[in-house]
Amino acid sequence: MELFLENGHLTDEALQASLQGTLDEMGRLEVAEHLSFCDTCLVRYTALLEDDVLLTPAQPLAQSVMDRVRRRVVHVFFNRYAAVAAAVVLAVTFWSTGLFRNIATIPIRESQPPTSYSETVHEVKMPAAARVNAFFRNASDAFSHNIASLFD
Repeated sequence: MELFLENGHLTDEALQASLQGTLDEMGRLEVAEHLSFCDTCLVRYTALLEDDVLLTPAQPLAQSVMDRVRRRVVHVFFNRYAAVAAAVVLAVTFWSTGLFRNIATIPIRESQPPTSYSETVHEVKMPAAARVNAFFRNASDAFSHNIASLFD
């Protein structure tokens, strides 16, 4: 059986044999390679495929797919807004308890020896990042001290 015409395109027999699966391995490779770059033969091949009967599912899928999409949208919506709501609740809680006021001014000790106790601790303006770092460092130290005192 001839696979190609004189002009280089696939014969109708080759296309039919490819659809039926009666070509040998070398013939299948040649037809597949030719279809990968020849648009004319590819159009003819897909026209032959259009005659096939499409199978219909036993149950319609549209409703189940739409139900899954709706559930996914609701899930994503509530997850995003739940995270935002939790962040707002934490921010309001920290703000109302005065946690942010404590971060604004953090007492630090001078490097020179103090002359009196009143000079030992004073408020210093610090950048916000330094205040946050100092707050968490102090909180960590206090937590470690409290945990250590439990085991003493």
